[in-house]
Parts: sequence; C-alpha cells; structure tokens
Amino acid sequence: MHILRNISYLYMLRALLLSNIKRVSYQLCATAAAAGESCAPVRAINKMEGGFSRALVIEKEDASEVIVKIPFPIAGPPKYTTASESADATNPVGAEYIIMEKAPGTQLFNKWGDMSDLEQFRFVKEVGKVEGKTAGIRFPATGSLYLRKSTVGDSWVPLDPKFDPSGQFCIGPSCDRGWYKNGDQLVVPEHRPGPWTSIASFGVALIDREAERLGKGFTPASLSPRDSLPEQHAALQMTREVMLRLESDTEPTKIVSLIDWQSIGILPAFLQARFPEFLSVDKDFSIGSDMPSLPSAYNQMNTRDKNIEDHKLQQRKLAKTYELSTKAYNNSGYKGLIVPDYLRELFIRCSEVHDEGDIPLRACLIEISKDWSELGFSGDCPFSFSDADVQRHEDQFQKYRDFHQVQELARELLDTDSEGWTNPRMDFAEKQQQNNDLLLLIMSRSSEYNMSPEEIRRIWPFIETA
Repeated sequence: MHILRNISYLYMLRALLLSNIKRVSYQLCATAAAAGESCAPVRAINKMEGGFSRALVIEKEDASEVIVKIPFPIAGPPKYTTASESADATNPVGAEYIIMEKAPGTQLFNKWGDMSDLEQFRFVKEVGKVEGKTAGIRFPATGSLYLRKSTVGDSWVPLDPKFDPSGQFCIGPSCDRGWYKNGDQLVVPEHRPGPWTSIASFGVALIDREAERLGKGFTPASLSPRDSLPEQHAALQMTREVMLRLESDTEPTKIVSLIDWQSIGILPAFLQARFPEFLSVDKDFSIGSDMPSLPSAYNQMNTRDKNIEDHKLQQRKLAKTYELSTKAYNNSGYKGLIVPDYLRELFIRCSEVHDEGDIPLRACLIEISKDWSELGFSGDCPFSFSDADVQRHEDQFQKYRDFHQVQELARELLDTDSEGWTNPRMDFAEKQQQNNDLLLLIMSRSSEYNMSPEEIRRIWPFIETA
C-alpha cells in the first residue's frame, strides 16, 4: 500500500511548501498484521487527521485494532519522534513509524458540544484530578521521556526507582522542533538538546540556541515587528542574567484515555501549567476567590448582548471549576497558574527571539526589573530601563500587539490554527472564500489596527485565493 499525500487534510497556509514536507511513502500492511496481541490480516485502514503525523486506524479480520503513526518530516528528528528500532527509514515499512494499541473512549471534540452544562462541569473537575495524578510523578530533568534502550549514543537521566522500579525509562534529549532544522539536523550542533538537570541550564540553552540562529541568519518564521539584530542579542544577554539566578530547590465525564503524547516535553511545572485548550478563558479572568458574575449593566442589554454575556459567564464558570479542581488535586499545577505571567513568558519569549523578535522578551525583562527584589533575587538587578527606554518599548509593543491581533483574529474567525488546519468535514472551498472575505473586511478596517490595507494583506497569515 502506498499513500503519497494526505488528500483530506487540507491546509490554507503554505500550501505549496506543505505539499512537500507532508509527503510520506510506506508499505505497512504486513507489519501491522503482526502487531498487537493477535496476528491477523488487515481488513481496513481508516485515516485520522493529525498535524505532525499520518495517523491510521488498522482494523484486522479478528476485529482487533491498532493505531499507526508515521511522522511527517516537520514533526522533528525521526530518531526522537519515534525513538525505536523502527526509526530508520530503511526498515521494511519504508518510513519511520509507531504502532500502538488503540486507546478506549471517544475523543473530546466529538462529545463536548453535546454535553450538558452539568456534564461539562463534572468533566472539567475530572481533568483537574487526572492532572493531579500525573503531576505527582517527579521527573529528574527537563527533556523528553524515552525507553532507555532507545537512547543509544545520547545523554540521559534515570527516573527515580520509586516511579520506575524496573528501570526502563529515562529523560533524554528534547524532541521539540525548535532544536532542529530540516527535520533532523541540530540548529546548534555544538549544543545538545538536553536533558537539563536545572532550570537555569535549560534557560541558558534556549538563549544560546536563539543567539546562534540569529548569528547564522536563518529566515524567521514570522513577520512580527522586531528590533535590530544587536538589540535582539542584547535582550538575550539580559535574559541570561536572569536565568543564571533561577537555581532553586523548589521547583460523559469520565476520562478513560490520554492520547497524542508524541513530542510531549518534560518541563518545570510553572511552564506547563495552563488552562485546557477546550476552555475559552478571557484575558481578564481572575484567579482567586472572586466568583464569575454577570456585568452590572446586564439587565439593560438587548437579547443578543445578553446571550453573549451568558456564554462568557458559562466559560468563566468552567474555568473557575478547573482552577478550584487544580487547587484541590494538583497543588503544584495550581502554584504554576499563579506564577506571574512574565516569569513564564520569559522562557517562552527567549526561545522565540529568532522567529518573533525581541519585543515580547523585552516586555518580560522590564517587568522583572521592576519586581526584582519582590521576586526574591539578591542584589541589584543587572540591567535597567530608563523612562525613555520604556516609552520606546511601549510604542514598539503597540505595533507588535496590532500585528498579532490581526493574526489571532484570522485564526479565531476562520476556526483554524497557525498552520491553517481545517476540519476535513468542512467545505474547504467555502473556507477559502471565507478567508478571502475576511481579509477584505479587515483591510477595509485597517486603521483600527494602525496599518494600511496593503500592510494588512502583507501580514495576513493565510493564502489569498484567486
């Protein structure tokens, strides 16, 4: 069986490029037939949608099922995204692959819209419980989880025997795509992608990676506004001063399966803590004792506005349920939620300087310089910003905010992600027309984003069709 390209998985963004990096050829039936608890001929192969892997459900003649994942080149280095003896593309299948048993249950997106309010609240509470159980596993390093036998030639750190009595697992190199280019080549060959045994060494590694990318002149993945190259390097150097000071010793409603663990990283808790993606959380959502409520002018609103506020209240109540469930069952996760945003963002933004520029990173540094003593650091802050520096940054940040507001608006209204993924059950031609219409609408209102119509067209994230 040869499948040369994904037909049902439609993309608007980078259509020509993705037609090459999402191409994979393989011979799989014989291998799949022998996988799992039974050895039976393959009866049917059903495609599932995935952003980074070809996902297939293999049905056998004896009614048993297995899942096959064949990573696309953009998923990352084959050795780490599959991490097995099958990671060599010269194997009989002809491509890197993973075969696993099918997890029981139904994916959440197939059920969420049909669940009652009470069922949604119960489910969100259950999410907090499950996260509490997984947070109880203490990992010794930052990186990715592997079987020890899969890490030949790589550095790795063993798990505590309490959690891994058989000694099969370890923390090895990160398989995050940011460490690689062209699928499997290291961005910075002289710097290994982990594992890191301290938060400081992890942060410094991110800085070294981005500085090297800037120095090599790689093409950024984003048109986001940014400072000059020397100023971007200066922001990274200031961030290094913070990282070196971060050494510390205190670092239906039943969920039946957790799936899609490929490329999951092991990171400090405060970098992982967040609200689930299926919850819409307002930017002004307040963590703490304040309970969600309707606005004071609710009774004066028309029916349409009341419906909008009712929906927002429902979402805030679900978010509050998750917050309280996390506080009750996952204390480390809750502490991560209340860490100041700029500390969490420091790691995220310093790892994106090459692609996104230094403006959001500088925003974190300004806040850290203000709160240096309150954060518990000793001595004086190693960098400072004058009033003129802050004003200049605020002017730059407004342009950065305008740019990303347009990007976010496009993704939200087109119901897609940064790569333009579209549910295969939707009419793609209709979605393309919606993209064109939305672009023209935003261009007609370009002054609201402090841009010209042509500037809107230049930064629009999706391809405009003829």
